[in-house]
Amino acid sequence: MWNAGHGFMAIWSDVAPSDSDFYHDWLLKEHFPERVSVPGFISARVFRRPTGQDLQFFIIYETESPEVLASPAYVARLNNPTPMTQKVMPKLKNFVRGAGRVVQSSGVCGGGAAKVIRFEQPLALLGDANARTALFEKINGMDRVLAVRLFEVDTAATTIQTEEKKIRTSKEEIYSQLLVIEAADLEAFNAVSELLKATLFGEESSRVPYDQSYQFISELQRRSLN
Repeated sequence: MWNAGHGFMAIWSDVAPSDSDFYHDWLLKEHFPERVSVPGFISARVFRRPTGQDLQFFIIYETESPEVLASPAYVARLNNPTPMTQKVMPKLKNFVRGAGRVVQSSGVCGGGAAKVIRFEQPLALLGDANARTALFEKINGMDRVLAVRLFEVDTAATTIQTEEKKIRTSKEEIYSQLLVIEAADLEAFNAVSELLKATLFGEESSRVPYDQSYQFISELQRRSLN
């Protein structure tokens, strides 16, 4: 379960269709076990967009605390990329990354679908604990919605310079806040989108810099490595 105060890291990226098989082998057979074995990591999950060619993959890691993501053990991994990682990094496009803390979490189940809203600047309503809790309760009470989580990015932890960054050719974009809603299926997000538009954005839907839905692919829990 995601608890407030836990750490997170969320990443988006693309690879060319010709590199897809290699990417999946690297991510699921090497990279996830390597990352989740770092002390303090809890889990890794990957989702994929069902349509569209940009920002195909969404990966989210949970850690015991935000400090894990700037720990010597984790940074050492980033500074010693494996041969497969060295091959993959230059292939990644549209790379977006953010690491920080879980601000609030409602719901204990993961879903087969995730609605991901990324904010360049903090949204005032999400900074109000009472208003945020009321909104989370409304969303979590909707049909087939399983969880709602708000994450806050720590820019200092996100921008640590590492060897992995040096070998990526895609410029790394960062963000400020991340709202992730999980549901049993993609259709559940139709009603969620209407509520968010009315509550957070009014008619100014252009204020949302990134809002997409993803389907779940795979997960690795730390306990599975023991």
